[in-house]
Amino acid sequence: MLIFDSGVGGLSVLKTIKRILPKIHYIYILDNEAFPYGNKTEIFIIKRSIKIINTIKKIYPISIVVIACNTVSTVALSVLRNIFNFPIIGIFPSIKSAKKITKNKIIGLIATKATINSFYTKKIICKNSSSNTLKIIGTNKLALIAEKKIRGYSVSRIQLKNIFKPWIKLPIYPDTIILGCTHFSLLEEEIKNILCIRSPINFIDSIEIVASQIENYFNQLKMEQKIKKNIFLYSKKSDSLKSLLFFLKEYKFKIIKHINLY
Repeated sequence: MLIFDSGVGGLSVLKTIKRILPKIHYIYILDNEAFPYGNKTEIFIIKRSIKIINTIKKIYPISIVVIACNTVSTVALSVLRNIFNFPIIGIFPSIKSAKKITKNKIIGLIATKATINSFYTKKIICKNSSSNTLKIIGTNKLALIAEKKIRGYSVSRIQLKNIFKPWIKLPIYPDTIILGCTHFSLLEEEIKNILCIRSPINFIDSIEIVASQIENYFNQLKMEQKIKKNIFLYSKKSDSLKSLLFFLKEYKFKIIKHINLY
C-alpha cells in the first residue's frame, strides 16, 4: 500500500488505517519538495501524482494507492484511475456527512484554494447547498500552520483569527465544520478556541470513510502483503525533517530515506 501527501497531514490518514488494519505494511511518501499542493496548478498536481506513482511502482510492488490529500483527490483522482490498473482511493470533503448531523443548518467548509476551486468540489457544493447554508473558506495557510505545530512550534492565534475572520463575524457560527485537508484535523482544538464556541462542534474530516474503503478492498479482494516493511520516503532533503523523526516513531518505519522524483 502506497500513501502519499505533500506534508504530514496524510499521517493522520495512516494513523486511522493502522488502527483498523494493524498488520498492514505500507509506504508513505512525503512529497515535501512540492509542499504545499494547495497552491499548485491542476496540471502540476496531475503530473506530479502520476510521477510519484510511476516512480514508486518501479521500485516497490504496490497493489493499492491512497491519496491522503483532498487537493490531489479532487483534482487528479479520476485521471489517475484511468491511467493505473490498481485501486486508487482518495479523500474528499464530505458535505453529505455534514448535512446529516448539523442542527442549525449552517455548515462550514475550509480547504485549500485548489480544492475549493476544483470542478468536483464546485459540483458537490452546488448539489448540496439548497437546504443548508454553506460558509466556505479557501486558504493555503492553515496547512503551513499544522506543519509547524507537528514540529513543536506554537500556533499563532493572530494568524488563525485572520484566516477565520469571515466566520468570526457571523451572527451564528457553523455547528458542523468540514475539514477539507488532512492537515486540518491537527488543529481542531485551536479552531474551536478561535471561534469561541462553548457548545460542541462537529468536525468532519472523512478519514474514517477512507479507512473503511481500504479495509473493504483488503477483505474483499484478499490482497497479498507484497511489502514486508514499513517505509517512509521523502522527496527533499531538509533540516526540518529532523524534527519529524520523533513523531514518526509510532508508525514503526523500518526504512526512512530520500527518493528522487526526477
